Parts: sequence; structure tokens; C-alpha cells
Amino acid sequence: MEEVNLFGQKEVNGVPTDAIQELFDFWKQTFNKRSSTVLDTARQKKLSAAIKAYGTDTCQKAILGCSYSDWHTGKNPGNKQYTDLTLIFRNADKVEMFLDIYEQEAEGRKEMDEWLNS
Repeated sequence: MEEVNLFGQKEVNGVPTDAIQELFDFWKQTFNKRSSTVLDTARQKKLSAAIKAYGTDTCQKAILGCSYSDWHTGKNPGNKQYTDLTLIFRNADKVEMFLDIYEQEAEGRKEMDEWLNS
């Protein structure tokens, strides 16, 4: 699965493994995952496809969008969290849904800051 490019950098599906690891670490920190959480092959594939399609910044916003969702963070009838990377980056619809949540939250925070500072 890992390949080495012309510059000697390791890649997965054309995405540097450093970028994949950075996004994985961002997700772990965002959701307070334990240190033993593993970047397995399934997660590497999802992250490399997501980074390739959207870029790292947009992927981080999708992760934050998931973290802003009460339902996905456990405020649901089963008190179950739905925060795994394979869910966030399952398909374009999921990514875009979490991006919408992120943008709504960012707009709400901006409006609150403007109101507080006026």
C-alpha cells in the first residue's frame, strides 16, 4: 500500500504519509482518542482519498464539523458516538454534511463575536 515517490517520500495513493498522519493526529486530538488508537489500512485509505479530493484544511473542517454535531458526539437516544474517520469520510455526502455543520457553527460564532464586541 505504501509507495515511495521520486523524492524518497512515502505515499499512500499519491498522498504523503506525513499528511495522512497529521490529519489522523488532528482527529485523535479533536475527539480525545486514546494514544493506542491505530492508523490502520482502512483509515489510511479513507484519509488519503479525502486529502486527495478535498485537501487537508477542508478535511480538518469536516472533522471539526463532526465534533460540533450533538448527535454524532453522543447526544442521541443510544448515547453512542459516531466519530470514526471511516464515517466522516465515508463518501462525498458525509464530508459535505460535516462541512455544512462546520460552516453553520463558524457563522454562529462569528455573529456571537460581533454581537459581544459591538
